[in-house]
Amino acid sequence: MEDKTLYLALYNELFINGQRNIGNGNSVEIFDRNRSYTALGYMIKKGLKIQLGVMRQTTNNWGKNQLQFSFHQKI
Repeated sequence: MEDKTLYLALYNELFINGQRNIGNGNSVEIFDRNRSYTALGYMIKKGLKIQLGVMRQTTNNWGKNQLQFSFHQKI
């Protein structure tokens, strides 16, 4: 990417439990959580970017949205 570039960032994470039995007769689902993320980013200059986006996090019991602002610097 070139300096002063506007871009779209997308990702999805699926959390899988390797061990379902967590003790005391309790267990968890194989697919535990899903996170999807959409953001608008801006490359200020080489190695320096900012992003503003929303992450949707869901489990079998709940779901929530989180607003995220991030700063990325490549050293």
